[in-house]
Amino acid sequence: MKATVLAALTAAAALLPALPAAADDFSLGYDVDRFPASKLSMQACRAAVSRGAAALGYTTRVDQDQKTLVLHVSAPRTDGRSLIAYCISAGDQTVFVIQAFDYSGPGNPDVDRVKARVGAEVRKSVR
Repeated sequence: MKATVLAALTAAAALLPALPAAADDFSLGYDVDRFPASKLSMQACRAAVSRGAAALGYTTRVDQDQKTLVLHVSAPRTDGRSLIAYCISAGDQTVFVIQAFDYSGPGNPDVDRVKARVGAEVRKSVR
């Protein structure tokens, strides 16, 4: 199962343009979790990520559903931030990966607030 998740993340990363920023140029917060697919469907995961991003005032830039992989990219309209989230079907599990970026520099605590808000929305969707 780990190989399936790793392959899905690698494929998803290939969809994104390379960032020219060095690691000390931005802040990153991330959250990763998994639940049985019977408790968190891909559709519920996708909807929860969208709700969480919208609650933060983020505008969706990319929302792709490839059945076993959902990719969501959003950002505020005028801010140097972004949210990249994946919902991944891995066997009998649904995995989510949330990455919150802030390009104003390292150590910005807002990335933790963003990833926590979106992660909480996904966890609320687990039945």
